[in-house]
Amino acid sequence: MNNLISTNQTLSNVISKLGLRSVPDLPFSDMVLWMSEAIAHIGSFIGLEETKATVRVVNYTGKWPRDMYAIKKVVDHPRFISKRTGFNVSLESGEVEIVYDRLPVDEDGFPMVSSDPSTQDAIMWRIAWFLAIQGKLPNAKLSPGYCESQWQWYCSQARAEGYAPSIDQWERMVNVFYQLIPDRDQYAKDFEGLNQPESLNLDAKNNQYGSY
Repeated sequence: MNNLISTNQTLSNVISKLGLRSVPDLPFSDMVLWMSEAIAHIGSFIGLEETKATVRVVNYTGKWPRDMYAIKKVVDHPRFISKRTGFNVSLESGEVEIVYDRLPVDEDGFPMVSSDPSTQDAIMWRIAWFLAIQGKLPNAKLSPGYCESQWQWYCSQARAEGYAPSIDQWERMVNVFYQLIPDRDQYAKDFEGLNQPESLNLDAKNNQYGSY
């Protein structure tokens, strides 16, 4: 499994590589959103775990936790309505418990990111793409079209590497096919019934080979 780094560290790397330190009014909130979209497109979520949380409901509406990847259920409210940033339930105000899969988060509550170079490059180029559209990249050679093509390339590469088994997974697969101690009963039934006499029909009228 790849190591994980924080959202802040990932954004710091992006700012450094694209030379954005002197660019005023960078849209940091949008950059975090673009980074999350990049991870979703890549599909390389790491370390999902099931957890519970208590959510405050106001005017029939609750907000999803920032570390949520997929909701499993809202306890005692099976008919909740899911929205992009939250959900609606039949409770006007109060608290409800939700069960969901979450991503590892950093100290600020943002999802951790794989340190895999292809994933980091893909995130950088997606952010660069949208900054180029807004005219905020200091390097004029980085056009929106070029940044998009780089994003598409590294997204595909990161996705492919994400499907590759880890060292532990490779070891488990190898152990399935190459066992030091073979299963002694593996072929136990392969020769079952060989000691039984073969039943032949020698009746000339009913014999499938006809009469002689």
